[in-house]
This record gives sequence, structure tokens and C-alpha cells, in this order.
Amino acid sequence: MHARPQPDGPVVGDVRSLLHRFGLHADRVRPMPRADCEIHRITAGALDLQLRIYAPARHDRGAIETELDWLQEAADDGLHVPRPHIDADGLRLLAWQPRGAARPRHAVLLTWLPGRQLDRGLTPTRLARVGRLIGLLHGVAARLADAGHIQTQRDAVSLDLRDWADGNRQGSERLPDAHRRLLQAAAARLLPLLPAPAPRRFIHGDLHLWNLLFHGREAGAIDFTDCGWGDPAMDLASTLQYLKWPLAGNHDHRAQYTALHDALFDGLASVQPVADGLPRRVDLLVTARLFLTLEWMLDDWPHLQHRAWGPGFLCGQQQALRDWLAS
Repeated sequence: MHARPQPDGPVVGDVRSLLHRFGLHADRVRPMPRADCEIHRITAGALDLQLRIYAPARHDRGAIETELDWLQEAADDGLHVPRPHIDADGLRLLAWQPRGAARPRHAVLLTWLPGRQLDRGLTPTRLARVGRLIGLLHGVAARLADAGHIQTQRDAVSLDLRDWADGNRQGSERLPDAHRRLLQAAAARLLPLLPAPAPRRFIHGDLHLWNLLFHGREAGAIDFTDCGWGDPAMDLASTLQYLKWPLAGNHDHRAQYTALHDALFDGLASVQPVADGLPRRVDLLVTARLFLTLEWMLDDWPHLQHRAWGPGFLCGQQQALRDWLAS
């Protein structure tokens, strides 16, 4: 395990001066599109790096330090994840204050993870590698927890199923009445089926297709910014969600969904026993994540057509829930 981190270093006010804190001179700085954090891809000599500047709302230092601890331990174990860099004073987490900003923001420097996002090219062999990766990541997280190195109590995923079942989920007034009634019926049926209390472990929380990278024979993961406490089944469910229901403009995998699903569990079983009831819990959470995606749209999108696949998701979600209720 790694020594506890020190306090933030001096506040710095531009990307290149922040990089100097890490002893680096940037040959090239490229801003990258991201939803919640500001990301810059950095070329510095032979190094390919990412500078992540957290959104102002992400000021939970303990959560970020835990994220970095997890990445460091996983990278040391040989897993294909970004590795944190440290500055000349041994710090990983710096304070960055944009010009004109009222307060500093947290910033970290990580390796840029090589690999490709795959959609149409997903195969059972590749899903088995993802299952193995998830099992190994959970093992590293369990080590950190056992050593008392988890510095946050935040949840990785917050599902508002009770509010949906009660018909009073905030933002739902933006949906047609028939859609709201369907969501209420599905949530009311899901709630008693999910275990209460659910298992609570430290998890990634969002291992969907766009956070998985394939490099050679390895599966890797990125975007650990939402990691926190939750049901470990959620990490498997997040991988399967868009394979079962291609509702985000992605390839239709339904013809081989069973093979992909089973391969994911085979990969998990290669590194840890598959707990009794886990496959059923994962299948229920795959359905529950339809609510999670909708909550993101309602809470963070300026309108429900903000992304091209938004209207298709709304229609497809309704059909998926009707099919699930009928089953």
C-alpha cells in the first residue's frame, strides 16, 4: 500500500505551469471532449498523458485520493488502467485555479491509456477479458478497504427507484403521462426483487462500452471519477446494459447477447468465485440501469434531445420496460 498523500501543493493557474509542477514540458496540449471533467491530452517527449481537471462540484478530496490509490494499486498489479503521476514534491493531487475563477479546482495527471473502444467488434472472448478485469479490480478495491484506505463514503450509483415507484421522481414531469405510469409500474416491481440491503463494496460504477478500452489481448478501464460504494453487481450490469438494449446509438448485440453475457461471467469466474444469486442480481440491475440513464438525461441534459440518441432511448426504454413487465 502507498503512503498517505500530503496536502495540495501551490495553486497554479494555467495548464503549462501545472505541468511544470510535474517536471514536464508539454510539446502539445489537446483539450478532449468530456462530460464532467476537463481533460487535456499531453504529449511531453515520449510520454502520452492526460491532465484531468475536476469540475468545481467535485471537491471531495478523499474521494479523489481513493480513486488515485485504486488506480495506482491496480496499475502496480499489471491491470490496464491509467497510472497517476506525482510532482517533484511527491504530490499526485494539485490545486489549479483558472484565471477569473473564484476557487481552485483539483487536478491530476495520469497516463493516457492506449486502446480502442469497441462496439461492433465485441466478441465473447473480449467480454471474458472484461469479466476478468472487473474481478481483479474488485479484488484491488477490497484490499484497499481492508487496509482502511477508502477515504470516502459516497455512493458510486444513486438509483431513485423508490421515488419512481411513488410517482414523484424530480424531473419526471418532463415526460408524457403514459411514460411516467410505465416507469412507476416497473420501479414498483423492481424494488422488492432487488436485495435489501444490497451488498456494499467499492466499485467503478460505470463500466459501460465507452469506458472500456481493448489493447492487444487486454481489456482496460478508464473514467474512475464516479467510483464509490455500491453493489459489485452494478459493474457487470453497466457492461451489459447497452448490449441487451442498443439504445444509445450503438450496435445491436441482441443476437449474441446470451453468449456475451455468459462470457462476462466466465471471465469473472476465472479470478473469483461467482456468488450465488449474482447473475440474477446483475440481470435485475441491467433493467434498473434504464432508470439510471433516464435520470442522467433528466438531471444533466438541457433538453431530452440534447444528444442524437435521446429520443430513440426514450422510445426504446418504454418498449424494454413493457417487455420486462410482460416477462
